[in-house]
Amino acid sequence: MKRREFLAAPVFSLAAPALARIDPLFRAPDPAPSPAPRLDVRQRLHQDFITYAPGIEYFMLGNGDIQAVVQYSPDRKGELPQTFLGLTVFDPERFSRKWSTFLFDPERGFERTGIAVITAGKGGTRVSPENFTSIAWTYPHSIPTVECRWNAGEIGVVERFFVPSSGAFLFREVTLENRGTAPVEVKLYAALLPNFALFDEIGPDEPARAIRANGFASMSLSSLDGDAAVSGRYDLTVSAGSVLPGAAVRLRLVYSVGAPKAVPDAAQYDRLVARTGEWWAARSSVVTGDSDLDHLFGVSRSGLRAMLARSGKRDSGTWMYNMEWVRDDVMVVIALLQAGMPGEAKTLLTKLLEKSVGPDGRTFESSRWAGFDYTELDQNGELLYALWAYAAWTGDLDLVKKYWDRIARIAAFPLQERFRDAGSGLVHNKREFWERNDSFGVRDGYELTYQFWVSFGLSHAADLAGAIGAAEETAWRKGAEEIRSAILTHPKFRLVEEGHFIKRRTRDGEWQRTMVPPDPSRMPPGSPMALNAKPACEPDLGSVIPVMYGFVEPESAVALGTLRDCETLWSQAWDFGGYPRYNTESEPDPPAPWPLATLFMARAYAEAGNWPKFRRCMTWVRTIHGGLSGGWFERYGPSITPPAPPVCVIGWTWAEITSLIVHHLAGVRPGLASLALRPRLPEGVDHLSGSFLVRGRSCTLSVRRTTKSASAAVNGRSVPVSQGSIAIPYGDLASGLTLIEMEVP
Repeated sequence: MKRREFLAAPVFSLAAPALARIDPLFRAPDPAPSPAPRLDVRQRLHQDFITYAPGIEYFMLGNGDIQAVVQYSPDRKGELPQTFLGLTVFDPERFSRKWSTFLFDPERGFERTGIAVITAGKGGTRVSPENFTSIAWTYPHSIPTVECRWNAGEIGVVERFFVPSSGAFLFREVTLENRGTAPVEVKLYAALLPNFALFDEIGPDEPARAIRANGFASMSLSSLDGDAAVSGRYDLTVSAGSVLPGAAVRLRLVYSVGAPKAVPDAAQYDRLVARTGEWWAARSSVVTGDSDLDHLFGVSRSGLRAMLARSGKRDSGTWMYNMEWVRDDVMVVIALLQAGMPGEAKTLLTKLLEKSVGPDGRTFESSRWAGFDYTELDQNGELLYALWAYAAWTGDLDLVKKYWDRIARIAAFPLQERFRDAGSGLVHNKREFWERNDSFGVRDGYELTYQFWVSFGLSHAADLAGAIGAAEETAWRKGAEEIRSAILTHPKFRLVEEGHFIKRRTRDGEWQRTMVPPDPSRMPPGSPMALNAKPACEPDLGSVIPVMYGFVEPESAVALGTLRDCETLWSQAWDFGGYPRYNTESEPDPPAPWPLATLFMARAYAEAGNWPKFRRCMTWVRTIHGGLSGGWFERYGPSITPPAPPVCVIGWTWAEITSLIVHHLAGVRPGLASLALRPRLPEGVDHLSGSFLVRGRSCTLSVRRTTKSASAAVNGRSVPVSQGSIAIPYGDLASGLTLIEMEVP
């Protein structure tokens, strides 16, 4: 069923009361008219507050000191389309909703954030669907930059938005080219109309020729070029003078966030750009020659940096959750390492250890602690794995030693008797990976993802224990293997049936194939879980996670069987592709695909070498709206689950794409003792090159397809290839640049 058809379905009309609480634009049918006269006047918040709209794209920029979003809304259908091209900024240390960002005006939304080009006799021209040309990511000097092109009559306009590597500044560089046949006097108009909920002292700073706003926060707008003048309360006008035919002039606007501070001058700006280019050039890079894959890596690398505050704070869903999860942060830690940002990874990992782990080793989710029945046990294993990955990529065991007591509590927590069943050796509770609990029909039992992550995390924590000589190594290795063995082979409780992984067993060993809520009337009205008598919960995309991480051989019968089983979920209840999290018969929201789930499948298919299915996944992620900007939504459908947060962008998608390209395709896999490389070239890609930061040293990788057997050389010296993989002891890495060349079939 298409999303719009679902919204029109009779069952969805039952959701009207819930939606009325969520969306002020949703209006339930009026009650019977009152005989008394009434005035039907409603104040309406500007529609830009809505996060999810058809075709909308969010280009996200940030450096830890500032976050910015360029909104592009090409779909102009409907009564109230959102601002076609808008801009907002906010403080990464303070989570926000879209309507609480610094440039959201209650009545105008982002309408006043656009610039106007003023020429003699023609007034001001703003960007519109009629004069718009293009918007895309570009990388001048290696810097992630949002570039928008449009026309103001005979003046060609190029706007470029970017942030420096540090400092609470957003630069808006505007190039104006005269494409006419006569000189033209040109002025640029911009306004700083800040959010009135946050700022009340707004006005011009004449000496600085800037507009400043103060209140609960502070910000300013100024120009580095031309003859700038401020007027009124919000207005900045910059004269570019007379522009000759064929000539161009550049004007640079600066948005500054925080207490009033010196804005860079023109000379400082050039130094900032040079320093920022050097910073980005030193991060990881991957080039495949495949435009989709190269684009996806570029926007994901930029997005990982954009969402992370200097302190390590990171909203798990920008403008959506305003909360943090350990599992989300862990995937970002790993991706930051793969993207060549070890300092940022350490900051985030330290925050997790210091603020996200309780005294008993319990990890928090949605910025709070859950009771034992509802604790997400996978997070403990994931955090242990992230610590191992950090040590492998950086060689920094000092961080591990510093927090060893806390790490030991993290490892011990899921092994307590209250969780671990003596008969099966598996861990149990009443919550599942996607966060449904017993009120949704989750029965006390054994979740596959919990078993996998606890086992996988313990085995890697045992490696860390061995590296520092800690006594826990033997017990953790034993616990990891016991759980792994039970998953695969236990006669009663194994999590394999019909040749594939299954999601869950109950405490008595029954395969839980349905989730029947104890009170269906409490389920969101109109949702499949409320309507189906026996909501099926299998297949579940969490089942491919062990395949992604090599817990079982990707060509094994259970791995291939799991992929076949999960493949049935492609475009399950809609016609535009993608995978949901699980069988949507048990979905408490309208059925919809998730980029995150689709990337799980892409990673598993890459491991298994199923390149046609891998390509289908990646094409879907690239072409769904959000794929242009890299601002992917959590799900591609409405949410009715009270008290439904607005559907918006999650950063885990950037992490999964980065891991897919670095871990699975480039095959860069550091261990504690050596650097392993096992590249895999998808069909249609015959060459992959990249650079990576491993143990503080730069490694350049070049992989080419060959019709012969695999071969490899490190700094010109031949090295043996075993099962498509090579291992380089860290002592063999050059102090400068290490060149790794491989040929693979």
